[in-house]
Amino acid sequence: MKRNLIFFVVGILACQLVYGQPSFSERRQRDKSLNEGITFISERQYELAAASFTHCLDLDSTYAPAWLLRGRIFIEWGAYEDALEEINMALNYNSALGEAFFYKGYVLFGRDSTGEDRQLFDRAISLGYEDPWAYYFRALTRIRDGMDEKAMNDLNMAIELKDDFALAYHERAGIRRRRGDLQGSHFDYQRSVSTDPDFALAYSNMGSVKILMGDYAGAIKDYSRALELDPDLLMALNNRGYARFFTEDREGALQDFNAAITSGSLLSQAKLNKASLLADQGQTVQALALLDEALGEHPDEALLYLNRGLVRELTGDLDGACEDWHRAIELGAREANEFIKECDR
Repeated sequence: MKRNLIFFVVGILACQLVYGQPSFSERRQRDKSLNEGITFISERQYELAAASFTHCLDLDSTYAPAWLLRGRIFIEWGAYEDALEEINMALNYNSALGEAFFYKGYVLFGRDSTGEDRQLFDRAISLGYEDPWAYYFRALTRIRDGMDEKAMNDLNMAIELKDDFALAYHERAGIRRRRGDLQGSHFDYQRSVSTDPDFALAYSNMGSVKILMGDYAGAIKDYSRALELDPDLLMALNNRGYARFFTEDREGALQDFNAAITSGSLLSQAKLNKASLLADQGQTVQALALLDEALGEHPDEALLYLNRGLVRELTGDLDGACEDWHRAIELGAREANEFIKECDR
């Protein structure tokens, strides 16, 4: 994660003899070492930076900025438990250090189920840590907790502070899509890929919005770009097949579904879509076999039961179709209510 360097301005109190406190010359050397360490961080020379911050702490063990910056280096190294210890030390010596609350939240993000990460981002921002990443990560915790409205406010703020924030545009696009604002969502995905042309997932999600807008040719183009950037995006492969089906490119759709299925992934959507294509071509036996296989791997997938019921109805097996539709409803597929009426005749 690229971050702007923070230079700490440390106020120098009037000279007085206090037991255990660094002398004036020690404080000057401490501050010099801190700035040297920050320079080393900007040059990605983390070993030298860590040595500089350690020298700071040898001169003044209560110096919160040095604890925090050394913790940031541990984050770069992936030593998160060590980073957490360093950040806690920083907060122990300066409980008003907003950046320390942010980095503690960052370390705990996704690892803690109690919501402490969001509380830490709240604290960082309330202490004046006006950083786009703080708003972005708090937005992610709010999205996770179903607070889309507040998350939108955070993402707006993140973008206001950082106009080229591709990740923030991407997440805001997702909220707009969930709200049904397809035009707004499409705009944000476009902004995301224009600021980061290698953002494969943004291209893939933009393709999905274009499908909802009925622009299947545009969706195919976006999915193809996503797969150029990341061939492992199997959902993009499946979705491109879906879009190709609606452009009458049955052969291309089948190729995409087969590629997704044979990739080694148990991608139920690709098997469901391929079965639909086979049924559309009158190959109901093959379609049923594929749906049976998919249900063996995903026995609680409601849409698989829904579609198998439709294929069974095509073969004249209404009893089997009704059984599948009842199971689909039990698993939450309300669409099956439209077909279950057939079972009362």
